Amino acid sequence: TLAVLLLTLPLWGNEFCLLDFGYLSGTIGFLKCKNLQRNATYSVILQKDGEKKVFTYKGVNTEDYLPFAVPFYWKGKVLLEFLKNGLPLAVVKLNVVQPDRGISRIFIRKKVYKGETPQRGNDRTTYRRLVSEQYSLVRRILKTYTPQRFYESKAIFPLKVYKRISSPFGVRRFVNGRPSGFHKGVDLAAPMGTPVYATLSGKVIFAGRLLLTGNTVIIDHGWGLMSLYAHLSRIEVKKGEFVHRGEEIGKVGSTGRSTGPHLHFGIYLNDTAIDPLDFLKKKLKPAEGGEGLNPPTSKR
Repeated sequence: TLAVLLLTLPLWGNEFCLLDFGYLSGTIGFLKCKNLQRNATYSVILQKDGEKKVFTYKGVNTEDYLPFAVPFYWKGKVLLEFLKNGLPLAVVKLNVVQPDRGISRIFIRKKVYKGETPQRGNDRTTYRRLVSEQYSLVRRILKTYTPQRFYESKAIFPLKVYKRISSPFGVRRFVNGRPSGFHKGVDLAAPMGTPVYATLSGKVIFAGRLLLTGNTVIIDHGWGLMSLYAHLSRIEVKKGEFVHRGEEIGKVGSTGRSTGPHLHFGIYLNDTAIDPLDFLKKKLKPAEGGEGLNPPTSKR
């Protein structure tokens, strides 16, 4: 669905935007705008039932795409407000639909780390504390905002070879009989050791081992856009390195809480999980190049 949003308020400027959004929760939308001011800071604020999501854009081009994302657990009426330098340009009401992705029941018997999975008493308490701390760490990382944009106009698939989609985005998950929320990425079953590639250019903001997701890489693509690659058998990059789209960052594995070799691939915008397969279909900006869009010339 393509809705037209005219921004012609003379007090604030002559911006003109098309609202490109499919009205499904857990997906990315865009304000496709013209007549933007390069030195202005634009933002989109989404609000529903007292909860708020803010998306900020700096260093825009005169003609540009401004991304936003509706959380998967939202449905019904959502208010979208578009602002320039903190002043409102337009307000739009969205009627968001939450797709039913079904239920997935997963049973995991293997240990997360050999000899480190707690069985009883204080060990179990320590394990849960560590999981909670690591979860909070990942959430803080995914909320990182970099004002410069590194990403290209189109993302690429992170694998050249895979067997099947073993778990899609958005399914309600039960792990060993306990509810585990909805699946925030897509699981791609692939042979052990299959190369994993960066879906877009960006800076490695995390590269390490976590209890639940095993060997994990998170890449910051700027403007709050992140990609996450989990359960890797090997990590080929280090935190702080700049990687280009298509560069190998690791290999498929089954580390962490996993039932077999696969890549868990996630896309986030300001810590809002997005359906990766839907994201891969999108054009992310009008064209290559432009002020604030080019990645650094050095590879690392």
